[in-house]
Amino acid sequence: MKYFSAILAAIILFFNSTADAKFKFPSPNPTTEFDLMSFSPVYPTYSWEPLPNTEFYLVQVLNSEGKIIRELMNSEALNRVTDDQPFNEVGEFYWRVCVVDKNKKQLSDWSEQKIINVTAPVTFAALGDSITHGGANFIPASQISCQWQTFCQYKIKNIGRSGDTTAMMIERFERDVLPFQPKCLLIIGGVNDIRVGLTADEVINNLKILRQKCLDNKIEPILCTLTPMNEEIMTRRGIPFKKSWKIERQKVNAWIMQNEFSINILERLEDENGELRAELTPDGLHPALFGKMYIGQAIEKALRENYFNFITGNEVRGW
Repeated sequence: MKYFSAILAAIILFFNSTADAKFKFPSPNPTTEFDLMSFSPVYPTYSWEPLPNTEFYLVQVLNSEGKIIRELMNSEALNRVTDDQPFNEVGEFYWRVCVVDKNKKQLSDWSEQKIINVTAPVTFAALGDSITHGGANFIPASQISCQWQTFCQYKIKNIGRSGDTTAMMIERFERDVLPFQPKCLLIIGGVNDIRVGLTADEVINNLKILRQKCLDNKIEPILCTLTPMNEEIMTRRGIPFKKSWKIERQKVNAWIMQNEFSINILERLEDENGELRAELTPDGLHPALFGKMYIGQAIEKALRENYFNFITGNEVRGW
């Protein structure tokens, strides 16, 4: 009997080890923090801990019935990829990741599934570029430390998309904003416009279009000032910019602050030269942790003091 038990144990051990050896690598560990955010982002960044000696990862997005609705490779970096398809329909979705080779042959088991929960309507939402979307060099936008919304006690839906100009924000307004029926939309855009050489008049015209789209849909628009850049760091990092950005940005911000509903988010971001403070940015363009904190705190203060009673007449904390 003891002999038979030893043989049976050896067989079980053999098959278990064979199963474990099915894949070359262990499952990746997801690092997204959507569950800690007030709302899942409209354009989520999927991130994970990269494994040694790996290069390619495959992300699958599934609906609530377990059907695969899209697949993405890690084109952005070794440990992340941002979805270029918006989550603008109410429902529960899930994502998972595995190691693959360049031909998408699976080299690890799937990670645990992580939820993307989409709800509507919302009270506050923010339309913008990477400043709103989150992230910067080496930091995935999936982390709450990269979201200025983290530092604002009001729950704000993130409708940012990295790389956006104001024209792109206009183009996706109906698709990405209207499904969430926000009572108030924070608009933070224009940095990418002036960085590539657009004039203040062009940016202002696009902001006027966005403002009018809000009013036409009974959404209160709140325009936020354009964040500064740091020329020395951007030059060192190889990020192109036009020298005219300072003058054009100053004109745009002056116009923004003339609007009845506007927020100046610059108080603790700028140095004596009107540039983004060096200690706040890794690349000269994106505010990092403390920069995001200053933006979130400035927006919270303005909403609390000037806007919340106008919009709802109720106390906002705890929403």
